[in-house]
Amino acid sequence: MSAGAGSTAASGGGSAPSTLREAYGDGDGSAGRGPVVPGHVSLAARVLTRVAAAVVAEQLRVDRAEVRVDASDDAGHLALRVTTPVRVPALSGSVPVPAGGVVGLVRELQSTLTRRVSEITGRTVSRVDVTVTRSQLDRTGRVA
Repeated sequence: MSAGAGSTAASGGGSAPSTLREAYGDGDGSAGRGPVVPGHVSLAARVLTRVAAAVVAEQLRVDRAEVRVDASDDAGHLALRVTTPVRVPALSGSVPVPAGGVVGLVRELQSTLTRRVSEITGRTVSRVDVTVTRSQLDRTGRVA
């Protein structure tokens, strides 16, 4: 790595690291995260819950204001409790029902929420409990 942004001054002898990356390592090795620097980073619970609620609202195509998320510690990992409505297709024979019905939608939500919240916040999600409060009819086409 060339000297420049992110490098530390080496003082003679050649034994001092020439970059922060050499001094502190790559952390978990993920590209684009930069060097690990001593210190502490914490995310407020409301940040975690708002990120999770946004993911839920996007995934289920429901109003963000109707989604509630509570976050708690689960042995050092993040446990999420989600309360949300779900959209279901009109109950006519011409509209396909998603695989697994409402339970399938919720299982897919759990998987997506676990992955996306981990990607966005860097926190490992250990569990996602979902309570469906109501269903909203997903109307496609014209309504008479």
